[in-house]
Amino acid sequence: MPHVLEQRRAAVVIGEILQELRAARETRGLSLADIHEQTGMDRSAVSRLENGQRENPTIETLVRYAEAVGKRLVITLIDAD
Repeated sequence: MPHVLEQRRAAVVIGEILQELRAARETRGLSLADIHEQTGMDRSAVSRLENGQRENPTIETLVRYAEAVGKRLVITLIDAD
């Protein structure tokens, strides 16, 4: 059961990151086509990513998306308690 719990936690964190990226895209007035132009990612792939239909995106994908909306993805390790 701990493995399933960790997967759920990871899914929640990724979901939160994707919500922030979508909000940043919308705040900047960027369309899915704009993201496609800047990243080379397919528009439908970006849409699926934003809507949580693509589970477990790569870090590279998140970094490319973040850069396209003027953000930087930062990953930090902390001690587990």
